[in-house]
Amino acid sequence: MTTSRRFISIVFFVLATVSPERSHAEDISQPEPTPSSKASLYGAAGLSIGNTGDATFAETSYPSLELGVMKGNRSLGLVLGRSNNDFDGEEEFSDYWWELKTAFSFPVGDVSGYALLGLGNYLATKRLFIEYGAGVSCSWDGFSIFGQASNWDGSWYLTPGVMYGF
Repeated sequence: MTTSRRFISIVFFVLATVSPERSHAEDISQPEPTPSSKASLYGAAGLSIGNTGDATFAETSYPSLELGVMKGNRSLGLVLGRSNNDFDGEEEFSDYWWELKTAFSFPVGDVSGYALLGLGNYLATKRLFIEYGAGVSCSWDGFSIFGQASNWDGSWYLTPGVMYGF
């Protein structure tokens, strides 16, 4: 089994087992989730940084903006981005992409961990891609900072970013 397939299997296992429901084991450190938790909107911005050999930072990194909805420990967002930060060439519609992304979060001490899975498309093409990965975030007063590692369209990226919950 290849590393990518093994990682996908682990991500799907985590996504299948992480649930907002309380487990059968008694855990007094985590409060019971309230059924009245309402959905809320969020906005996020990130800069994904790749490492693909001799290419420049501008060629292997891409900016993105995300708008989505959160409820409990789950989120669903629409992401728009550019395929690189190299603005020297002629601007093309196919330099941009969209992605529908979902994430499931869980507490890890004073921070939150999360697993993500997304499906997207480069604009003006029929080329689909998947993204899968994991990250951590730290939140205060509606703001969060996050860092994640993900495989996006077959390449690994590290993405720092910020998020605001409305």
